[in-house]
Amino acid sequence: MIDISEHITSILAPLNLSVYFNSVPTGSTIPNQYITFLEINSKPALEASDQEYETERLIQVNVWSKSDYYQLVEGIKRLMESAGYERILEYDAPKQEGDSHFNKVLRFVFFDEY
Repeated sequence: MIDISEHITSILAPLNLSVYFNSVPTGSTIPNQYITFLEINSKPALEASDQEYETERLIQVNVWSKSDYYQLVEGIKRLMESAGYERILEYDAPKQEGDSHFNKVLRFVFFDEY
């Protein structure tokens, strides 16, 4: 089983942006563009004789940007898909009053084999 935090961070490293698990750490300066991610769900995908051999992991990647993020989103999709993740959902989160960044949500499924 992989360390999902380490795995996602290394996949997205070529983008040269800050990548955080769940949220920007308290007290940190918020960059103009950054990425957060979290594991939404993890469940057995393949079991035999009361043993799990494969886990289905649902990962959410949030893109945060003060400007257009189209190229960044395309880069994330390319990197995640080349690492074996399948994109299953993508949407723009509505910008609310007081929000400083636009937010694009991407969800991927990954099958983690033991």
